[in-house]
Formats: sequence, structure tokens, C-alpha cells
Amino acid sequence: MLLEREAVTEKLLSTLKDAALGRGRIVVLEGDAGIGKTALLQQFSELVESDYIVHWGWNDPFTTPRPLGPLQDMAITISPELSSLLRRAEAPDLIFSELLSTIVTSPKTMILVFEDLHWADRATFDLIRFLGRRVSLLKAMIVLTVRDVDIGRDHPMTQVLGDLPAAAMTRLSMEPLSLAAVTELAGDAVRGGNLHRATGGNPFFVMELLADQSRADGHLPISVRDAVWARLSRLPAGLREFLDAISVLPSGIASSMIPHLIGDEAEYVADQCIERGFLRWDEKGSLVFRHELARQATIERLSPVARRNLHARMESILASLPGGDSDPSILAQRLHHAGLSGNPVHVLELAPKAAARAAKLGAHQQAATHLTAALEHVALAPLPTAAQIYEDWAHETFLAGTTSSDQTMEAYETAISLWRSQDNIYKVGLNLCRLARLHWRRGETHQAVDRTEKAIVELEAHPVSGELALAYSTRSQLLMLQDRFEESIEWAGRRSSCLNDWTRLRHEYTRSTMLGHRL
Repeated sequence: MLLEREAVTEKLLSTLKDAALGRGRIVVLEGDAGIGKTALLQQFSELVESDYIVHWGWNDPFTTPRPLGPLQDMAITISPELSSLLRRAEAPDLIFSELLSTIVTSPKTMILVFEDLHWADRATFDLIRFLGRRVSLLKAMIVLTVRDVDIGRDHPMTQVLGDLPAAAMTRLSMEPLSLAAVTELAGDAVRGGNLHRATGGNPFFVMELLADQSRADGHLPISVRDAVWARLSRLPAGLREFLDAISVLPSGIASSMIPHLIGDEAEYVADQCIERGFLRWDEKGSLVFRHELARQATIERLSPVARRNLHARMESILASLPGGDSDPSILAQRLHHAGLSGNPVHVLELAPKAAARAAKLGAHQQAATHLTAALEHVALAPLPTAAQIYEDWAHETFLAGTTSSDQTMEAYETAISLWRSQDNIYKVGLNLCRLARLHWRRGETHQAVDRTEKAIVELEAHPVSGELALAYSTRSQLLMLQDRFEESIEWAGRRSSCLNDWTRLRHEYTRSTMLGHRL
């Protein structure tokens, strides 16, 4: 039994009862590809085939559709006379009249199923019009399955539906499966939730993923990939190129970016992709793929070079937006695309900026993640830049507290070594103090004191500085934690004196600089 299809099945059964009384109807069954229209009709057919006659006909996605293709399929089981007329390519009025005569004289109510009418030829559309004007007087139910996303405003099918008598037509829409239904199929709440997010509740996608074990390796089932690729291949080139481009955007494309990507045709192209069922607007106002699987299948079509080029293009567009060099969200996206475009120099430039903005907002884990991207290419950075990246990564992971302290300690040690090679003793002292705090957090009091004393010795050999004040403060705190309160107070006093001296020197330097400019 199909899940969550009871209401549609009941409507089909009640409509069929009316048809059996001579009040025939056309039923339009609408829904996405893979939503289960055919599966539902097969189940319905099994329920009623003992009391009714069911004839099936298919439209195919051929470059040139078969003339009256569905009727040619049905004729095999309807009557030899009808098959003969079709083979001889007789006039449509003769063919249509023969079909009508067969329906009228049939001992049982007929159900005619026209599958995938969005691919039909013009003659089939004329046949639907012919039957639609007469069906209310017949003991027949005519079922048309349609991918509503494939029939836009200008599709011939839209006009056909408009020409049919409203009183003789019932339209049924098949909806995606709910989270509860997908969870029932998956047999697990977590897996069900993940499946529902990835598939949007599309039954075909759900069942293919459940049946395909390779999904665990992050690969799409070939059946899903091929289904999406087939739909993409039927799109105009402009729409396909737009979908290719935004497939590299996991969170979709903001409306402000679309004109930068496709220019004056932005609104038309976006509307067409929505109308054809590939995209939708999300709650944030971004244009996203209706199914995450469709996005993954789309990006799999692209060559590695094409992907890198698209990521580079997206990074460039983001950089041109207002706030492109300061907004934390945009900087994070730029860094993502810079990394995937294969531009390590750009990553080294963007990662510290993005990390600084994230840290300013208190998002220390995100800041550390940004800097991790820079560490992957740190060998290409100048020594001062490399030292700063190691220092900042260590500091952000220390504040976030989600990374192994051994890794953080190693990064501090690397930063100290690099700063020492640049003769930057102030930076050496700063990182020694931070390393001391990490030792203390690990319960390594002896090492914490040792690092602090080394920082003090090195910094006292140079002009007074904020780093020296920090070293005195660190020493004071460690003494306090050892219950050596008098010594702690003494070192706190040194810290205050140091800060006063440092502040006075800075003011004097600033004043002399300003006087120099005036002269």
C-alpha cells in the first residue's frame, strides 16, 4: 500500500462510480517526476480491473513525438479495427469516431490512461479535446498524467486543459511525502530526517536512496543522477547554464546576486526554472534547488575545470556586492568559493579577514574553521603571515575549546618559532603568555609558570609594552591560583605600573608624530 495516497485513491474511486453511471469525467493527475503518479494508477487499476476495463497509453520524450502515440498503445487491446485505422494513417475524425463507438458499445465502463501528456503530439491533444467535450455522456473515465512543472504558461497542454469543460474535469495534485512517511520508510528518525531534507519527500528519490548502499560513500545512485540529467537535457541552454552555475551554491543564490550572474534576463530565467520545477524561493529569499539531490546531480555534470571556474566567478560576484569585503556572511562565502576555485593565494588573503569578522561576533569556532582553510596553504605564505595565521588559529581554538589542546599547543609553538625568526620579541612574549594559560587549563602549573617567566625575561629586555603588562598579569593570576596572594598583588601592581608607562609613552609618541606633521 502506498503511503499518504489514500485521499487521491478515494477520489479516483468516487469519480469512477460516477462514470459507471454514465457521468464520465476526465481526471488530470498532476505532480513532479518521481512523485508516484504511475505507481498510484497501477495500484488503482489492480483494485478495479475485475469490474472495469483499463487501457494504457504512453507519451515518450522523443525528439519528435509519435502521432497519437498513446492511442496506438491502447488500440492493441481496444480493437483490431482501431489498430487498422491507425496503421493506415486514416483521417483523425475516422479514428476518433471509431474510439468513441468502442467506448459507447463496451459492456464495461472504460478507463483510458494517457501517461505523460506533457510529451504528447498535437494530434493527441486534439483527441483529448474530442473526448473531453463528450465524456460527460459516456461510461468512461479518462485519466491524464501530467508533470505540472513541465507545462509552463506557453505549453500546448495548458491550452488543452483550458479548453476542456470544467464541469467534466477533476484535477488531483500529488504531494511529496511528509517527514513522518519518509521516517516510516527509513525505519529510523534520524535517517528519515536526513532523507526528507535531501529528497524533499519525492518518493522516487527516497526509495532509490534507501535501496542504494553507495549513498554512504556520498555518491548519488545512478538512477537518480540519470533522471535529473534527463530532465536537464530537455531544458533550453540558457536555463541549463544558470542551473549549472548555481549548483555550486549549497545554500542557493541570493536575489541580489542573480542579475550579476545572468544580467537583464534574471527575472525571466529564474521564473522559468521555478516554473519547470527545478528551483524554489526559500524563507531567506534565496533561490534554491527544490531537491538537494537535484543540485548534487547537476554539479556532477560539471567537469573539474568548469566547477573551479564557476566557484571563481561566484567569489568575484560576492566581492562586488555591498559589504563584500566586510560582511561576515559574505566573507565566509567568498572564502568557500576561493578554496574550491583552486586559488590558495586568495584563500590566504580572505581567511584572516573572515576569521577576524567572525571572532568579533564571538563566533570563535567559525573563526578557527576559516583559519584552518588558510593553514592548508600556509607553506605559500610569507613568514610574518604564516606566523600570524598559526597564532590566530591557536587563539581561536583556545577560545572555542573544541579542538585538541595538543594541536593548539603545537600551533602556539610554531607561531613562537616563526616570530622569533623574524626577531619580533613582542609577538614571542604574547604567545608565550597565551601558551602559559593553555598549560594552566591542562593542569600543568609548572609549565605555565615556566612559560610566563620566559616571556617576562624576554620582554623586560625591550622597551615597555602591552605584551609585558600581559606577562605581569599572567604571572599575577598564576600566583593567585596557587594561593600566593601577597606575591600576586605585587605582580598586579607591576602590571598597572607597566600599563601606565606604556600608555604615557604612546601618548608622547602620538603627540610628537602630530607635531612633526604640523612642521
